Amino acid sequence: MIQVKRHIFILSIIVVFATSCQQRQADDKLSRPNFLILLADDLGYGDVSFTNPKALIETPNLDKLAASGAILTDCYSASSMCSPSRAGLLTGRTPTRIGIHDWIKEIYKKPYSNVHLPVEETTIAEILQSVGYQTAVIGKWHLNNAFRTGNHSDPDDHGFKYWFSTAGQSEPTHRNPDNFFENGDSLGQIGTPENPEFSSAILADKAISWLNERQKEIPFFLYIPFHEPHVVCDAPDILKEKYLSRISGGDIPLLDQTGEKGLGQAEYYACVENMDLAIGRILEALKQEDILNNTWIFFSSDNGPDTGRKYQGRLQSVGDNGPFRGRKRWILDGGIHQASILVKPGTIEAGSKISVPIGHVDLLPTICDITGLEIPKVVIDGCSILPVIESGLEERPGSPLHWHFYSPRGDSPQSVLRKGDWVITANWNTKRPAGRFNLDYIEMIKSAKLVDFQLYNIRHDPSQTNPLNLQKPTLYKEMKEMLIEVHTEVQDECPNKTKFSSNEETK
Repeated sequence: MIQVKRHIFILSIIVVFATSCQQRQADDKLSRPNFLILLADDLGYGDVSFTNPKALIETPNLDKLAASGAILTDCYSASSMCSPSRAGLLTGRTPTRIGIHDWIKEIYKKPYSNVHLPVEETTIAEILQSVGYQTAVIGKWHLNNAFRTGNHSDPDDHGFKYWFSTAGQSEPTHRNPDNFFENGDSLGQIGTPENPEFSSAILADKAISWLNERQKEIPFFLYIPFHEPHVVCDAPDILKEKYLSRISGGDIPLLDQTGEKGLGQAEYYACVENMDLAIGRILEALKQEDILNNTWIFFSSDNGPDTGRKYQGRLQSVGDNGPFRGRKRWILDGGIHQASILVKPGTIEAGSKISVPIGHVDLLPTICDITGLEIPKVVIDGCSILPVIESGLEERPGSPLHWHFYSPRGDSPQSVLRKGDWVITANWNTKRPAGRFNLDYIEMIKSAKLVDFQLYNIRHDPSQTNPLNLQKPTLYKEMKEMLIEVHTEVQDECPNKTKFSSNEETK
């Protein structure tokens, strides 16, 4: 009898301990915050009024979001081009280390390669999913050629339990797109000529539906990469007509090469406002559920605006890069310096500004710091910015931000490093052939040496037109050595062509 009671007593202890562990795990899940990333596509720093009081586009929801948290005045994307930028954001690593050097799709199509975000790379979603987070990506993936090919990784290979995505840009335009997939299944055309639907509104619908259907007691990571305002733009007629009216009335100056009566301008401005409306709906859904106070929200763009007039008859490349020189494809600040917001009620002061240099590569280590999770055991180029947020640290707490891009177009460098208010740029001594990127250029990328260094004070010279090499010789030498060192290290890790080569014939 005594022996039976002893066994019952021991069993009771085990049950109590197990229950306590389960409760502690449940409490941990409940105490962890949610994370929401909102990413525009090709948005200009000067397109929105929270960074440009003279902005021409109406974005009341983004303005309200900025007022509720911090404007990140010196926030940088991981690249000046979409696919590498997204790879850097999700992994915390400069995209050259990963082997993604340019936008993926036609450039990398079979039989030339199967370039994609490698499965061995660890993303924010994978880290959070490993501790029970609900994870979803709703929007533009752009980290493979196409979904369900068998030789590419898809969003669910990188920690996203639910995905509603396009492989690249919404096609044929933002109106009635026909290239969305939901968890691997093609959806065909969404919307009709009689009842059109637009990409940003489609994403908002799906995001709100996912939020409503998720398990409410479990935290989530929701990544919403919008398609706007990447060309070819489109938006509801009522918005386009509003901007056409403002152009014809002289409220907005008519730009050259933007189509009849500035139609291209109106389409660009309208699709930015349409994205803002979608963001407003998503934020309202969070408010209705009363979960804003436990949600970190980050808004930014994948790269700077595409200011070159393209697409005859739909001349919409009218993004405003603000005070910065350069644009998409340039790693001068016009291509990588993004209009960005960070919000967390109770942690970040409403209406504040953070001017410390911050990069998209900092998201992964910062989220790990917030949640107490381990950073992947690889070289991470970002750092946790939690000391900046919580303690008001006025200097970047980690290594300087740096960029390397094989093919800037125009008067642009190819490697850049920022330390404090100082930026040093350099060109490569190897020149690529004309035409689109292919894997043969990787040998050139890995063998390039840096030349033509220029030192700038980005705070006083945002247009990067006044190099200070001679005025600051000691600083110039120090930063030159830093850029050479990090460039060499990144080159060494850059995968060879064989990693992505494919002998598979086009089907």
